[in-house]
Amino acid sequence: MGTSFGEPRHEYSHQTLIVAYEPDLAPLNAAQEGVPAGFAIEVLDRIAALHHIRLQYVPMARSRAIEAIREQQVDIIVSIPFSRSYAELMDFSEPFYSTSVGILTPADRHGIDAVTDLSETLVALQSHTIEYDFLKNIRRIHYQVAGSQRAAIEAFLLGRADVFVGDVAIAEHYLEQHHLEDRYSFARTYLMPLDYSFAVSKDNYRLLHTLNSGIWHVKSTGEYGDMYQKWFKTPQEFASGTLLVVVKITLALIAVFLILFLVGARWNRQLKKEVDRKTRDLSHLNASLVEQVELTRNNVEFLRQIIDSSPRGIVTLNREGLITKFNQKASVIVGLRELPLGEHYSRVQLISELLKNKADEVLSGRKNYYLGETKEWERDPETLYQLRYYVYPLFSFEQHINGLILTFEDVTEETELRKKLFEQEKSKALSRVVAGIAHEIRNPLSSIKTFVELIPTKLHNERFQKEISTYVPREITRVNQLIEGLINYARPRQQIFETIAASTILDECYILFERSVMNKGFALLRDYQSHRQICVDHNQIKQVVINFLINALDALEEKRLKSDEPLHITLRTRDKADRVCIQIVDDGIGMDEDGRVKALEPFFTTKPKGTGLGIPIADQLIKENRGELHISSNQKFGTVISVYFDSAL
Repeated sequence: MGTSFGEPRHEYSHQTLIVAYEPDLAPLNAAQEGVPAGFAIEVLDRIAALHHIRLQYVPMARSRAIEAIREQQVDIIVSIPFSRSYAELMDFSEPFYSTSVGILTPADRHGIDAVTDLSETLVALQSHTIEYDFLKNIRRIHYQVAGSQRAAIEAFLLGRADVFVGDVAIAEHYLEQHHLEDRYSFARTYLMPLDYSFAVSKDNYRLLHTLNSGIWHVKSTGEYGDMYQKWFKTPQEFASGTLLVVVKITLALIAVFLILFLVGARWNRQLKKEVDRKTRDLSHLNASLVEQVELTRNNVEFLRQIIDSSPRGIVTLNREGLITKFNQKASVIVGLRELPLGEHYSRVQLISELLKNKADEVLSGRKNYYLGETKEWERDPETLYQLRYYVYPLFSFEQHINGLILTFEDVTEETELRKKLFEQEKSKALSRVVAGIAHEIRNPLSSIKTFVELIPTKLHNERFQKEISTYVPREITRVNQLIEGLINYARPRQQIFETIAASTILDECYILFERSVMNKGFALLRDYQSHRQICVDHNQIKQVVINFLINALDALEEKRLKSDEPLHITLRTRDKADRVCIQIVDDGIGMDEDGRVKALEPFFTTKPKGTGLGIPIADQLIKENRGELHISSNQKFGTVISVYFDSAL
């Protein structure tokens, strides 16, 4: 039994060989009702019969076949021209068929006789071919790239390209099948010769020798000529004598040119000018090719230096999840001495954790990217990283997903700095809150003091007893609420999520700010239309609301300098589908469009003594609590701060 396609083949088998062929390369290769056919197929079948080898044909595009032989999933590729770019990957047999690469144009189109006439022309051609490698380095040529010769020809015939560049024999066969020979013609000058061979894995000399000896045997016995005449309708003797015909024609042309030279000097000068022009064109083309090759090498080296010098770890995978790039920063963070190139990403612990449930989503196209995700990773007991990472697809030249890119960076110092800035902003806000509620605490204490002083004279007064039993406990409770609110707010602690009503958080902030707002001549209002619960860190969201209340109070004070109208701040809750919205609405001076856009930028502030960190830190805290911040502001009507959280119900 043969090995099924997809499993790596590590050695040459005498029983069954896996053969990759292009089904759209008639008359060399074709698939007739699902069965492989064509000149190259018959030649290979005859070689296999000579050596008692069974073949299993697998149809696939040339690009996929090249990848398959790289991964040792196939043994032979049928009908592939020799290419230096693949010489390190595979070995090529002796050529079994020779043709040329030509330029196919509509019969009524003139002026395209050589490659130099293709400037500003849209060319249809197949990828992973020698003509593609040749033309893609020439400037001012545009390309319509297809996966096969047939697809490229059809794109040209449908008008999606100006010309087709490719195998002359394949194109002529296609035109003959569809009776289009009279409507299209090849340019007089062919671009290059094209020799088709069989390709095997690198250094598989035993199989290569088998193929070469089989080609020699088929040609020497005359079987090759019969197969050639069957598929190309041309006697093999004519094909083998083509070179002789070309030589004779060349000699005849030389004779004609000599006669013309002797007959007229003017004709000779014109011919010389034309030859000189062609020579200059070829020289320019050669210089352009050299320049493009050098530029490509420099670009590759430049990109390599950028990737290896990046402060971020950069890892790329192919569609099978194998690591294709692993830069120096990634190896430092992961702690590897040897780069894991060619290994599956699941074998590298950190990469496996970062791509868990994400790699398949991105590679399949179900999700475009993951941006700004965070991860705490302990490499060893002495090294703890705070990482921010991004996952997005890696596209091919034809805009197909052929892998993914993972980048990650060490943000440990940034995280610690942000915590310190949070505590600084918290202390600053705390000092303003304490100053604002000092009078609020003093008022209940004054009431309690008054009642205490009246106890000796009115102890047995029934009305006095009723009032003291009513007002004193209430004032004590209020003082206790204020003190507990300050203690909870000032106490440092780790992030702790709890389920709490959004209106409860706003009420706690209302108690802290009610007297401060009133003393400044403004009104603090409550408008709760939602009492649904949210799952957040109580202390952090309270800090967020307090920061926005302080900003709102500052905005009201600026507005009062320009207007005497009544001003107020409103704390709101609203239901938005399956989310809860907390809003801080003020009638203050508002922001223009530029200020609203820059409000989330660190260190941007319009206050003379502001730090510009309050809103960015609040936004970060909201994100850490899985919330979303929206700011709406107008210089006429004030500002609306909206914070959205998923409902805990």
